Amino acid sequence: MHRLIIISRCAEENFSDILNEAPVIYSDKVRLIFVDGSYMDIRYPVDSKYSFHWQLKESIIRIDTAPHHRQLSTYPRHMHAGDEDNVVEDTITEINNTVEENVKCVLRFVRRKLEK
Repeated sequence: MHRLIIISRCAEENFSDILNEAPVIYSDKVRLIFVDGSYMDIRYPVDSKYSFHWQLKESIIRIDTAPHHRQLSTYPRHMHAGDEDNVVEDTITEINNTVEENVKCVLRFVRRKLEK
């Protein structure tokens, strides 16, 4: 639960401009609703395992550390860009970052996308 509180506070304190409402903390994730109606579920069970799932109208962007895609130089970090099958290197997060650092990296990415 501690990580979920960190995620929620970080989002609310640093990214309120892109949030449509306060973060919602569930037992295993934090849900962020963005100003365009899209949402992100953030799961962070341990420091080196996480998933940022951004659900857009017709597509997804998910950054996670599931131990797949060994061919990528950022393994185990990878990103599903657009759909589940389009897997690319994760150039946004770092395994050694703190929870807050990775949340900030991802939400800066979201902010840039929303501004376009």
